[in-house]
Amino acid sequence: MSINRVTSLLAVLALLASAFSQAALISIVPSQSAVLPGQSFTVDIIIDQLAPGGAPSLSAFDLVFVFNGVSLGLDSTDTDANGIPDDVIIDPTGQLDVFGLGLNMQGAELLAPGLLRIFGLSFDLPGDLDTFQSNSFVLASLTLTALAPGLSDLALNINGLADGLGNTLSSQIINAAIQVEGTAAIAEPHALLLMLPGLLFLSSIRRIASGQSAKTKTIFRV
Repeated sequence: MSINRVTSLLAVLALLASAFSQAALISIVPSQSAVLPGQSFTVDIIIDQLAPGGAPSLSAFDLVFVFNGVSLGLDSTDTDANGIPDDVIIDPTGQLDVFGLGLNMQGAELLAPGLLRIFGLSFDLPGDLDTFQSNSFVLASLTLTALAPGLSDLALNINGLADGLGNTLSSQIINAAIQVEGTAAIAEPHALLLMLPGLLFLSSIRRIASGQSAKTKTIFRV
């Protein structure tokens, strides 16, 4: 075998190794790093480093989003009964349904406080996904509400991630965290102010009753 052929073969093998070693990057991106109790905020789960206009593209994902169920909450209300909570938007830009034909499946389920499963499956052809899918897009956008002060880690567990051909797609994850600021006792002074007029009224009644009792005792002595 000539040196040129050996060199060409090595170059092809290097390219193949590079392609197989390429990993998608999945990031958790909250809209802010700190919130107050009662405040709502969004969290985007973003996939990046897919090949622009080529393979690998993404055809399916199955993720579990993990958060502190004491500090944060997600409303599980599903008003249109489509199997997805109203506060969860999956594939908002339609990257798993590149022609907008409804040829995909998606769903989300709150498994327990702090555990949200999210999945999406495309029925688009691999060539269409490779050609028209963006190399970076939002897999899901969530709206969470701060419940109680504390630090909440935001993390992902990957049950499955598939490329356009249905093969396993390797990935790296960048997790995040959010701080719920304040203390649970913040509202107590306000509550005491509301109670103050009533306490003063009761105190006045007791003083009047005590004065009348003293006068009665004086009359009997006379």
